[in-house]
Amino acid sequence: MMKEGDLCYIPQAVRLFNQGGPYVKTTERPLIGIFIKETDAHHSAVFTQGEQRWVKTKHIYPMEVQC
Repeated sequence: MMKEGDLCYIPQAVRLFNQGGPYVKTTERPLIGIFIKETDAHHSAVFTQGEQRWVKTKHIYPMEVQC
């Protein structure tokens, strides 16, 4: 389970959505984002590429913490 502020990995070919808008962008390469919150059972808000986007939660992964 991710919490607000965690770094997350977004793989290539994942759809990023705008809230309430038809704009959909498919990632052309893997991205790193900041997890904001889970908006419902299937979607989460992330901050990536300078914008807040919504993505299917099953398509984002927490970044590993290594010491």
